[in-house]
Amino acid sequence: MNIKEINRDYGRHFLVVAAIFVWALIIHSFFVNGYIETWYKWHFPAKMPPFSDFRLIPSSAEAFRMGLDPSVTNPTNPRGHLFNYPKAWYIFFFTGITQDDTIWIVTTMLVTFFLVLFAFPEKLSVLDALLMLGLCFSPAAMLLYERGNVDMAMFTLCGAGILLARKMPWWAVLTLSVAAIFKLFPFFGIGIFLRENRKDFYKYALACALLLGVYLALTYQDLSVAWNLTQRGTYLSYGDQVIFTLYWAYLRYYLLRVMSEEQIISLLAVLPHVAALGVLVFSYWIGAGNKQPLTTKVKGNLDAFRMGAFIFIGTFLLGNNWDYRLVFLIFTIPQLSGWLFDGERPVRPAAFVVLLSILASCWYTTISKYFFVLSDSRYGLGFATYDEIANWLVFAGLTYFIAWSAPQWVRSWAWKPFFMNQQTAQFKK
Repeated sequence: MNIKEINRDYGRHFLVVAAIFVWALIIHSFFVNGYIETWYKWHFPAKMPPFSDFRLIPSSAEAFRMGLDPSVTNPTNPRGHLFNYPKAWYIFFFTGITQDDTIWIVTTMLVTFFLVLFAFPEKLSVLDALLMLGLCFSPAAMLLYERGNVDMAMFTLCGAGILLARKMPWWAVLTLSVAAIFKLFPFFGIGIFLRENRKDFYKYALACALLLGVYLALTYQDLSVAWNLTQRGTYLSYGDQVIFTLYWAYLRYYLLRVMSEEQIISLLAVLPHVAALGVLVFSYWIGAGNKQPLTTKVKGNLDAFRMGAFIFIGTFLLGNNWDYRLVFLIFTIPQLSGWLFDGERPVRPAAFVVLLSILASCWYTTISKYFFVLSDSRYGLGFATYDEIANWLVFAGLTYFIAWSAPQWVRSWAWKPFFMNQQTAQFKK
């Protein structure tokens, strides 16, 4: 058996063995170096007690059983955080869950997370697996594990949706709808149904939208409160508002010469979304304008790519997301890797740029740490700008690939007004 055959046939085996090995090293480091010191190797601030994000749920359950509303006052939470999840999570308050259950529940979420990670690629080479390992053990992913954030459970449900869509699409509809009820953003994963013909796509997408729409109508006020309570960051975040937040002081300084304070606030509330929509439209237009549709040999990997890409694009447009949500880009890796190593020449440079930008963003904290060793911490803002440029490149690149790889009926219908008649006629051939 030669190296080419090993690369082709043993990717999944390599991914499983390598992931188990890395986790064994991490657990060993907990005992030798300590819990906080181990996480610090990825250069982000670890929190005590362990799995602080997840503790919001059992601590809120404890407050709820005390007769308190944890979205108003939550004295049992170790960090004093108010409950900022949709009301659907209140169902767990009646299970008797306490903070003593944190360790085993988060461990279960971690195990199922990795089981889905091992299972969702339809085909995986060793090179694909190496790229996936680079992302699933990046600082962005380790932040998710260390916090014990429930996005691990959302990742599991989205991965299950990918697997179910291949054989049982209605079960995929149900799975994504349940995930969206608890965290909303998995709804963007309905792009996975582009694997179907036009009629079936509308059927499945509208079913998801109907289920979510009924839920939103019934709980709109509670969701609005949860949205306003959600903390938003900058240096460990991605989204269309982040770079504008970073440069708020500079923008305000120059704009005050021509605008009032109120006008500046109104402008900067809208400008990030306008800029992102402009990039979205332009990237989609360029991608849909390619004469030949972008194909793949592995349909299941394209399904996963659409899941991860649509979730990233949708959450990017929401404004601010903590970097641990970048783990959903793992779904895009097998297909992007396939386009990079096995695709035609025109697609390879774009796939390379997107993959490099994904890894650069996910490893931002470690790269910046060693950059400061060689330079000066005064360059922190500039280096954060590099991280945001990488995120915007991922946003534009994934949109481009979504358009280029879309079914012909999407390519010919969605952007017909932007093309000359000759180009439109060619799409219809």
